[in-house]
Amino acid sequence: MSVDVTRDSATWQPPTKNAKEIVTEALRDLARRLYRQLEIEYDHLTFDEVIEEGIIVNQYTFTEGGRRFG
Repeated sequence: MSVDVTRDSATWQPPTKNAKEIVTEALRDLARRLYRQLEIEYDHLTFDEVIEEGIIVNQYTFTEGGRRFG
């Protein structure tokens, strides 16, 4: 992850000391948390019992070869 930190200042003041490191770490922490949530959701949605439940609820039918029909 690459982060560029600039300050939009009417007086052209530079960013505060360590601003880039602080913002970069905060964004990386957020990215890690979001990625972990995506992993948890993916694991849940691809769990065999959840897939089977979806097939039953939606009344999907399949051929012997595994192709969906109906």
